[in-house]
Amino acid sequence: MNETGLSSAVTGAAIGGAVSLFALALNAIIGGHRDRIARRRQEFSKAFAACVAYEEFPYIVRRRRNDAPQTERVRISSELSIIQRELAYYSAWLVTESSEVSQAYETLVANLREIAGAKIRESWLTPPINSDGDMNVPDLGLGTLKPFKEAYLLAVTRHFSLIPRPIRRLVRSRSELPWITN
Repeated sequence: MNETGLSSAVTGAAIGGAVSLFALALNAIIGGHRDRIARRRQEFSKAFAACVAYEEFPYIVRRRRNDAPQTERVRISSELSIIQRELAYYSAWLVTESSEVSQAYETLVANLREIAGAKIRESWLTPPINSDGDMNVPDLGLGTLKPFKEAYLLAVTRHFSLIPRPIRRLVRSRSELPWITN
């Protein structure tokens, strides 16, 4: 083989190797980005799950067993303590992720503690259940938390939007102008 043939073969192999390395690096970057997004989505959903768990405690307290009041107090307060730690953890974590999502979560948690927390306190004042018929608990009015939960979920949706934040803000601000119709 002549020098030109060898040179072009080496050049072709070098270019092919460089393209392969570039493709491999790009794949690793994209894969890592997807993994980070998947982890964030999971953490955002766990933050929401902690709120839902806290919202269940008025019912848990009302449905506590009457045959072991001290054991039930310890069990319920221990479970509630775990949820309180989760709420605090996610409140702190979200500050580092997104100010918009963090603000929505803080609003949700504040209203959750005010509304559901008041119902938890009221539930401790009701007597423990004695029968299966006592399992039915009247509506406690926790539906008032729905707008705050929806605002958090909307903030999360916006956080993961493919449309950059400045463009979303521009569109949102233009849609709020009275002379612009959609």
